[in-house]
Amino acid sequence: MTVKIHDRADEFRIELIGKFSGEIVNEVASNWKEALADTLPRKCTVDISRLTSYDGAGRKLLREMYQHGTQFAAGNPVALTFLNEISTSERRRPALVQALPQDHAPQDKRSFPVWRAHAAGSK
Repeated sequence: MTVKIHDRADEFRIELIGKFSGEIVNEVASNWKEALADTLPRKCTVDISRLTSYDGAGRKLLREMYQHGTQFAAGNPVALTFLNEISTSERRRPALVQALPQDHAPQDKRSFPVWRAHAAGSK
């Protein structure tokens, strides 16, 4: 794991390269919190474009950063997948399932499917 810190007057940027896990998570958390405590009005960005994976502690810190308002740079489809995981709530979201309205017979070819939200795992 490589972490690159870019500490500029207008931006504090953390670039994560490789697997984000282990002791490096605590080091990044410390650097991030120090940057937040700084009185300079600058944006804070985490670049996950070259991130390959993370463990539970890494995910927890990235989620905390996201919820705090830290900006993320995600320059490829894998990074966008990580960003989706980080930004999505832990609780189950409704899943859309196709169902016909009760007043339409299945042989009615003019009827259109109706999408209803159901909790994941329910019918």
